[in-house]
Amino acid sequence: QTLEGDEGSEESGWGPLQLWAKYIKLLDTAPLKTRIVTGGVISAAGDVMSQTLEGVKLSVLDLKRLIVFSMWGAIGFTPAGFKWYNLIERTVPKDIPVRWLAKMAMDQSIFPAFMTTVTFMSLTILEGLVAGVGFTVDKGLFKTGEKIKGLGVLFSEGVEKVQKTLVPTLIENYKVWPAAQVLNFAVVPLKFQVLFVNCVAVWWNFVLSMTQHQ
Repeated sequence: QTLEGDEGSEESGWGPLQLWAKYIKLLDTAPLKTRIVTGGVISAAGDVMSQTLEGVKLSVLDLKRLIVFSMWGAIGFTPAGFKWYNLIERTVPKDIPVRWLAKMAMDQSIFPAFMTTVTFMSLTILEGLVAGVGFTVDKGLFKTGEKIKGLGVLFSEGVEKVQKTLVPTLIENYKVWPAAQVLNFAVVPLKFQVLFVNCVAVWWNFVLSMTQHQ
């Protein structure tokens, strides 16, 4: 029996359980927007980890790099992942045995190579377009003196980046993601699958950021 006025108490307040309840509700009421914000935050965490392990102190953190990488995670990867997992859910028949294995096979045979290619191409072009401006914790905004290259040149550099890094990155991908996606598709409800991937992607974004900025 619940007391009058207790209804909705799970979502009142700002404790961990209340925040989680609010987040779950947002996944229903604003599914894509909520995932975009989540993806941006998690991508930012991955880049901070990457810069820190490269020896960059938080007091001189490269905020421009952080913003570009987190924006890509938010408006590049996350919407694509959201649409992709829904497509997998609709495509793989619900009555086949070990459906989770078929979903993992579909995911890992298509998405990693495609998304890794798009990620390195996009980051190379985006970072090239803002090469003339720097933004760090200690200096704020400043001019770098670098000449901004044309889109054609940046596209060519992106292609070269993909040619150099795609295979090594996919090797790292297949060390972790097939097992992670088996768990994702077998256990995690569809609503939380992008969130699960975002959480694993804290490590993966570290790998991507390190590779992009070698």
